[in-house]
Amino acid sequence: MRVLTKGLTIFIILLLFSGCQKNIQTMEVLRPNWSEATLKVTGIAKLQDGDAADRLMSLQKAKSDAFKNLKEELLNIMITDTKTIGEYIKDKEAVKGQVEDFIKRGKVTEVRHIPSDNNIEVDIELYLGKGFESIILK
Repeated sequence: MRVLTKGLTIFIILLLFSGCQKNIQTMEVLRPNWSEATLKVTGIAKLQDGDAADRLMSLQKAKSDAFKNLKEELLNIMITDTKTIGEYIKDKEAVKGQVEDFIKRGKVTEVRHIPSDNNIEVDIELYLGKGFESIILK
């Protein structure tokens, strides 16, 4: 009889505790859809016929064009339903400088000579990730 009473008591206690359990819900932290993006852009310049210095200058012009395109692409990313990154940082000089520095991290991934147009193309990629997210979400 004592074992039955002890078992019934334990059962009632467990039943009471199961009713008192909090409903635990995990909340997923939403990350902006741009935070894990890699931007890929191309810069184009006319390939100068001439010596190596002229060709190097053409390469620099193509890289410059690619970085300009990268900045434009980055500043046009929507960070809210109504605001782009460019609009968000418009009045924030310190953040503007950090964004400019971040853009310089872009890596040249490919250089192509297009003989039909006599152009040189430079591809640049920039991974945004947490580094960029920390700049914007300060």
